[in-house]
Amino acid sequence: MAESRRQCFHCGLHTSFGPARRFEVLGEAREFCCDGCLAVARSIVESGLEDYYRYREAPAARADPEVVPDILRKLALYDNEDVQRSFVRQGAGWREASLILEDIRCPACLWLNEQHIRGLDGVLGVEMDYTSQRAHVRWDPGVTRLSVILKAISNLGFLAYPYDTAHREKLLRDRKRRSAQRLIFAGAIAMPVMQFSLASYWMGGPQADGTLPLWEVLGRWTMLAAVTAVLAWSGQEFFVGAWRDLRIRRLGMDVPIVLGLSIAWLGSLIATVQRHGEVYLDSIAMFVLFILAARVLEMRGRVHAADAMDRLARVVPQSARRIGPSGAETEIPAAELNPGDLIRVRPGEFLPADGVVAEGAGEFDESVLTGESAPVVRQAGEPVIAGSCNTDQAVLVEVRRVGEDSTAGEIRHLLDRGLSSKPPAARLADRVAGWFVAAVLVVAVTTAIVWWWLDPERMLSATIAVLIVTCPCALALATPVAIAVSAGRYASQGVLPLDSAAMETLATVDVVALDKTGTLTLGQLRVCDCYAPGPEGAGPMMDRAGALERHSEHPVARAFRREMPNPTHKADRVRNQPGRGVCGVLGGHRWRLGSPEWVAGDDNPAPGFENTIRRWREAGCMVVALGDPGGLRAVFALRDRLRPGAEVIARQLRDAGVSRIVILSGDSPLSVTRIARKLGIDEALGSLTPSAKMTWIQDRQHEGHRVLMVGDGINDVPTLAAADVSISFSNATELAQINSRFVLLSSGMDAIVRSRELARRTIRIIRQNLAWAAGYNLLAVPAAAMGFVPPWAAAIGMSLSSLLVVVNALRLRRVSVEPSTGAWSGDTPRGAEYGSTT
Repeated sequence: MAESRRQCFHCGLHTSFGPARRFEVLGEAREFCCDGCLAVARSIVESGLEDYYRYREAPAARADPEVVPDILRKLALYDNEDVQRSFVRQGAGWREASLILEDIRCPACLWLNEQHIRGLDGVLGVEMDYTSQRAHVRWDPGVTRLSVILKAISNLGFLAYPYDTAHREKLLRDRKRRSAQRLIFAGAIAMPVMQFSLASYWMGGPQADGTLPLWEVLGRWTMLAAVTAVLAWSGQEFFVGAWRDLRIRRLGMDVPIVLGLSIAWLGSLIATVQRHGEVYLDSIAMFVLFILAARVLEMRGRVHAADAMDRLARVVPQSARRIGPSGAETEIPAAELNPGDLIRVRPGEFLPADGVVAEGAGEFDESVLTGESAPVVRQAGEPVIAGSCNTDQAVLVEVRRVGEDSTAGEIRHLLDRGLSSKPPAARLADRVAGWFVAAVLVVAVTTAIVWWWLDPERMLSATIAVLIVTCPCALALATPVAIAVSAGRYASQGVLPLDSAAMETLATVDVVALDKTGTLTLGQLRVCDCYAPGPEGAGPMMDRAGALERHSEHPVARAFRREMPNPTHKADRVRNQPGRGVCGVLGGHRWRLGSPEWVAGDDNPAPGFENTIRRWREAGCMVVALGDPGGLRAVFALRDRLRPGAEVIARQLRDAGVSRIVILSGDSPLSVTRIARKLGIDEALGSLTPSAKMTWIQDRQHEGHRVLMVGDGINDVPTLAAADVSISFSNATELAQINSRFVLLSSGMDAIVRSRELARRTIRIIRQNLAWAAGYNLLAVPAAAMGFVPPWAAAIGMSLSSLLVVVNALRLRRVSVEPSTGAWSGDTPRGAEYGSTT
């Protein structure tokens, strides 16, 4: 006890020299090595987080009193808005930062930080991930500052700073190295232990008088020492995990493992000392070796999805060439870019921010973001995204969005959001795991009692076998691995799973409803004709249409803005009518722009326009009308292009098992029917309002169907929210993306079929793992309890079972998710054009 008082209670260093520094923690006076550790401990206790010291698994890092103040002085830099742009997302009344934590020794460290940060004024939410040691903190900038949050973390003896991919990789390398060292050490010790055990089997056991030969006595003592070292070093994470679970009154999967290992070691120790009875040292060595191997594989699979996110961060450069007002080119950090800056991007360079091509044209490789291997051509005035590579010639780009507000930043945030959810099967497994462990402990106690009554010599062997043969790993580990690996596969194919829980639903949908504009088409409408028979002509009418659509992001609005980017008219009191059009006041008069039927009204027909409208619709054009209270004044013909893969999407969905495919559109039934015939879709409904679309979906759900809705516009939001699962595209409106469960970054529709196939394979593997875990335990536990399974066989069975479910989950990294039949987007003529819909 005297020696323990000579160690710092916070960091574990010796306190033999210098003045004594004492403070009461957990009801006892503790000694600290320096003022820094004392200050940190005092802050933890006074914050009401004293349980940190109760649950921690290792001493904390030393809080150097000379270093901490210097760090605190630098924290104020992170309150600078220019600095925050590279790692902080902003919204109405909130900001969110992605941070990385250093000196995290165990989950208790994360618990301590999370509880402490949640208690700060102005903190709106905290999410932490032990695998990547990453924290997402959201706060109210009107109440607190980021430096206050960082200072609160430093008061606990930890360091936090903006998330950096390179540093995270270093932490992961350190963790992998430690895991590999423990695995190698266990393997090196297990081999001679197994060799001696095999020699014992061949050379026999006790002599005729019941005593052991000297070579076996020495061998047992040697094996006991070797296995003790394996448990103390390689197997320490089992004991630490079990102790942590028991201290918080939770039955984790490490509890039966530790009980089995402890009883086997104690039984072996007694048999070695008494020179009589069986030893289970070979079983212990095999068990630790194989379980460590399974957990190494599990960790590799768990970080696979995080690696997909980090690939996005790595391709975004840290510097940019800004063009000044005088035309001079200056290389600056990418974090200093502002919207409106002009930058030069040379061939072979990645874009540091989202923007618009201001001068020149070139091809850009967006495969890291969208999964499409073919470069896309961007002309002057067209958007380009951060993380894409310029493969052609130097261009000038006007910056629009930077840092966490860029496309790459949004993708990383959406991936984080998707990984935080679980399918129902995974949530069920989490709930069952604790009860499963409790049942195993009850069975083990019952086994010990029964064998004590029947045959005391077999009691220890049967009890050890019951505790070791159980395999809760499939319930607690392998299912999350499948989710993480699947999320990584989605990201690599240009699909963002915003809600992993929706994968199970996506795998079972049998009805697919498709919007038209922006879904079956690219949503890149062009005004190809105008008919304005009045005295003013087409020019003023186009100007009025551009004024009404000036602030809208609807595909129709973008088409009019291309033709009339700076209208001379000014529209007031503009209101959007979803599924119909827009209305507003121009020059003191009320004007409407939208479908001819809505603009004209039932009591205000459109004489002189009927033949033009019918002819354009028969030609496959979308017709938009402009009118005032006096009637129609002009009609416009708009054309769009098929989205790549649209011509074969119906056949691919049918081959994938979808029984019903339908187009739900607000366009005229004539136009909708025409495109349905062109794409091989049997059912098409036109002239639908958003409420009518939602009613149609709800009717199918009441019939017992599971509906997938694919849409992109504001008028699709009710249907996207009402469907069992929904998909939108990266160029969809923000409301559409918020109400979707998957977002497609690529422009091709083939990603819909691939997403469904990957979801089916993921759910299938999860169910395989759960079925194997249930079947294995239902057979193995009774057999072990009845004495049919020796401890060494139990160790092999449990270890191989864990390896099996983990390896089965990792198959998702390589399994093909391509449809068995059907052409792909590359086979679709990109010049195909037809009429679209609002």
